[in-house]
Amino acid sequence: MCTAITIKSRQGDYFFGRTLDFITDIFKEADPLHPVVGIWPAGATVDGQIESWTARYAFGGVAPRGTVALFDGVNEAGLAGELNALDEQTWAPVDAIRADGRTPLLTEEVVSYFLSRYATVREVRDHADEYACADVDFAPLAAAGPFSRVPSHFIFTDASGDSVVLEPLHDGRFTVLDSIGVLTNSPTYDWQVTNLRNYVQLQGFNAGHTQLGETTSGSGVLLRQIGYGSGLLGIPGDYTSTSRFVRAAFLSRYIDDFDSAEGIGALRDVFASVVVPRGIEKSDPSGTYRDSTQYWSGYDLTNRAIYVSAHGTNATIRRTVSDVTEPAVYDIPLAPVYA
Repeated sequence: MCTAITIKSRQGDYFFGRTLDFITDIFKEADPLHPVVGIWPAGATVDGQIESWTARYAFGGVAPRGTVALFDGVNEAGLAGELNALDEQTWAPVDAIRADGRTPLLTEEVVSYFLSRYATVREVRDHADEYACADVDFAPLAAAGPFSRVPSHFIFTDASGDSVVLEPLHDGRFTVLDSIGVLTNSPTYDWQVTNLRNYVQLQGFNAGHTQLGETTSGSGVLLRQIGYGSGLLGIPGDYTSTSRFVRAAFLSRYIDDFDSAEGIGALRDVFASVVVPRGIEKSDPSGTYRDSTQYWSGYDLTNRAIYVSAHGTNATIRRTVSDVTEPAVYDIPLAPVYA
């Protein structure tokens, strides 16, 4: 389970971020998905699992150690992107994709590839049909088991606020969907957006500040709202992907206006509503697998800055994609629970 959110400052700057949730503690040294911050400069050779390519733009973000497979990231043009789990994903054989005139991409490397090659969401839209996700296991997972790949869909947002979702639903080919700036997991994006129509009554102010906040019962007793927050009464509070999608969509809309200098803090505040505490979600009574938030990352799209915190700590690593002239890797400060 994961969540992506985009917000905009008074000055028109955009901030994009995500929580990454997983069923094991991926910060453990032995875990094949142990995340680090990686940055590649423009012109660098990016050693992909299917084939290598050359980066047109400097880019960086969070990737499993020893790979070029970004979970999320940003490039020097201000384009950001991330992947979230999607059970409905499809794949096609590498040879079939090439025979169809498309370029095969490893699902886990889609974010890296697009950030290294394109500057805007418009370009992502225009070129998405040139690619398809290949029926190839992600090597670190395949070697460790029990999972061999991360079925995914993708969101990209640029410094203008334009946003798009890509879903590989037809033999690995991408369905291109206009985005409202948030993304969670299954089901598909069109269903998630349609589901928001069930919550059109939500509003960003207390009903008690209007006549809607009081009513008279049949016996003539005046009834008033209890406390505060009645504007969002009925917003789902569980940790399913559909409920997190609703919370992300409405809370990112209703937060106070903020200045760009406050953007990363405002972004982190919104994410507090979708962070999954350790132990809340277990696969079975024994708790063998626990789905919980592993890290939060935030991206300042104007300054091309990366902020990452492991869950359970306020320690944050900050880097920009202009920090390096050679590919570089940075460890993420860990909370005691992961150390």
